[in-house]
Amino acid sequence: MRRASMLFVTALAVAAFPAPAASARTVDVSIEDIDFSKRSVSVKRGDRVRWTWRDGRTPHDVKSKGSPRFRSSALKETGTHVVRFTRRGTYRYVCSIHLNMRGRVVVR
Repeated sequence: MRRASMLFVTALAVAAFPAPAASARTVDVSIEDIDFSKRSVSVKRGDRVRWTWRDGRTPHDVKSKGSPRFRSSALKETGTHVVRFTRRGTYRYVCSIHLNMRGRVVVR
């Protein structure tokens, strides 16, 4: 009977305090030489993508094509923009003034 009680208490503890979820990761994409350094990245749901401007005085933005929509602030030359992806799918994006700058995020 004592062993059964211990198993019951252990089961309750596991149910009350589940293992922490795997922490989200951040994938970096640089914006330089009028291009995205990684045109395609693959992430898991809950992960983030961080775009970092490194193209000197050439302004850029990051704008999604399709749904759901995301967009960095107005055209800029420095800084970062981070998007957390919570739904599976393929998200395509561009720089709105350099349409040859294209990329995609695949969320598994």
